[in-house]
Amino acid sequence: MGVNQDDVKAAKSILWSDENVVVTVRQRRVGPGGAMTTPTSVLATDKRIIILNRATLGIRQDYEAIPYNQITSVRLEHGIISSSVFIRVQGYSTDKGLLKNGKQEGEIDGLNNKDAQELADFVNKKLEDNVSAEPEGGASGGPGGIFCPKCGARNPAGSRFCEKCGEKLS
Repeated sequence: MGVNQDDVKAAKSILWSDENVVVTVRQRRVGPGGAMTTPTSVLATDKRIIILNRATLGIRQDYEAIPYNQITSVRLEHGIISSSVFIRVQGYSTDKGLLKNGKQEGEIDGLNNKDAQELADFVNKKLEDNVSAEPEGGASGGPGGIFCPKCGARNPAGSRFCEKCGEKLS
């Protein structure tokens, strides 16, 4: 694993000026979940996960970016030939991309087994760092906070309404 400079170059226009790419992985070209002509690339930066979907032989490029503070868990499924990384995102609503059809857990499939393991480990480390950096019960919710189903913001445990958008919390 490491950083594929071609993927960094492809994402140059969507990277923030203070953002650094730490890890890149690419979907396998052959095998379960693979994409023969235009494999999906995943860039893990110091701030978010960026999923680059190169459609129509790379002529068109769509991307999806998910900040670590919206990711609640990561799950890895090892296969014989390839592996999948599942990312659970709280309060993320869209009908396109990783979380189609209102799902809150999206799958990045067709990854090399070692790359998938390293990506899952990296994201889990970022989640652990985010939780340990938050004060208990602070403004961001701290460990045990409540995520807003509408905007994904973490709120203090016991909150009745989201501090960011005002949505009623269950």
